[in-house]
Amino acid sequence: MLEFFILTANIFTMLNKFRTHHKKILWALAVIIIPAFVLWGGLAYMKEKNQNVVAKVGGRSITVEDMRYYVTMAQLSFALLDIPEKEKKITKQDVIQTALDDILLLWKANKDRIKVSDSEVIASIKQIKFFLKDGKFEVESYRRLLRQMRMEPQIFEEYIRNFLKIEKLYKKYIRINPSESDVKKLYRKDTQKAKISYIFIPYDKLKEGIKIPENELEKFYQKNKSIFKEEPKIKIKYAVIVNDDKEKLALIRNNLNNLKVIDDLKDKFSIDVKETAFIGKKDPIEGLGWQPAINNIAFSLKLKKISPMLETSIGYIFLEKEEEKNAFTPDFAEVKNKVEETIKDNLAKEKAKVLAEKLASRIENENIKNIRKLAEQENCDFKDTDEFKYYDYIEGLGLNEKVSKIVFSLKKEQIYPYPLLLGKGAYIIQLKDISSIDEKDFIAKKDEYLARLKQSLELMQKLRLLSQIKKESNARF
Repeated sequence: MLEFFILTANIFTMLNKFRTHHKKILWALAVIIIPAFVLWGGLAYMKEKNQNVVAKVGGRSITVEDMRYYVTMAQLSFALLDIPEKEKKITKQDVIQTALDDILLLWKANKDRIKVSDSEVIASIKQIKFFLKDGKFEVESYRRLLRQMRMEPQIFEEYIRNFLKIEKLYKKYIRINPSESDVKKLYRKDTQKAKISYIFIPYDKLKEGIKIPENELEKFYQKNKSIFKEEPKIKIKYAVIVNDDKEKLALIRNNLNNLKVIDDLKDKFSIDVKETAFIGKKDPIEGLGWQPAINNIAFSLKLKKISPMLETSIGYIFLEKEEEKNAFTPDFAEVKNKVEETIKDNLAKEKAKVLAEKLASRIENENIKNIRKLAEQENCDFKDTDEFKYYDYIEGLGLNEKVSKIVFSLKKEQIYPYPLLLGKGAYIIQLKDISSIDEKDFIAKKDEYLARLKQSLELMQKLRLLSQIKKESNARF
């Protein structure tokens, strides 16, 4: 880990000199660079027995030294982007994820033999605004900036070459050409409002009175053991050092090599160390809440070995795994109540489905137009909602894009002909009202929505491409 702190100290010195000349670049670098290297050092520590290897792509091992190159490249790309002031909160996770993406993209670009000429690199550099004076490229600004960054011109130019390779790769595989109807669809989702009525058949009510014989419980358990399998669990100890405690942070940083177990923090620095009960990968950590990244790191640790110092939104954290349980299937006696509840849930859902289908059949056969009366006749729950938009929470149904898609495809007073089986029960819905599109407003905002749609489609295609490259390269991070 020492190399990371030496590295970050050198970079921090460079940034202090750099700050007075180019503040617009520094926001993207100064806040991120130290946490990024510290965290990546922690991940490298956990990934492989050979701590120098942090990833493998296309059969090639990515070392800590390689990763330093890609992290710097990611930071440089953020620094050179013209991001509006309000969007300047770039996190260490953004930097690390960009570095990992760049590894994949450059592997694919090289595999596809994508080339960037020296003249293309020079032309690109001459467009970077930090090297311009009165709109013209100034060689001295370029040289001064590189001196302050302690970066040789050929290294900086190689980074630019890589950016251009990635740009060419995206141009090769990404095609975006949304139609006006696609733009209007996005506008409609943002602005259109609807109200619905619905009949609700809750599963909980149908569970009442269900009795399951003992032999049926055990028979179900034997046939469906995988349902009741418990995930691996661990107990951890952790310590948090808040960002405001500068003196203690500095003292701990200077003594990292002396930390062998987490209780050293308590004994040597009077840091409070807490211990959890057994937790799974998706469980909240008592005192920390939902922290998926922390859970993953904790699971990756060796027993009784302290983690590197990890920066989070709540401060700097140290972890230690105390105990672990492998995945296992409990005996029937241990999960008997859970087996019973599972069977009751299944029976209740089946009952709700049958009842809802009968109601839907009546609506169709009797040409029913008012589902309120039908709900009263059948002694079912009925609800009218307030107005909501496509991506809004729907009262009583929750956030569900599948439901929104159905609702906004209906005509006023139309009843959806099929029951919806959702988390809490079965629903029959009727569209009571829907607003029309403001054509003048759409025309005025069309370009804005076109830009948003292009950005969204581009992001989706980039993610799809990255997923394909990861599979193709057999990448392992």
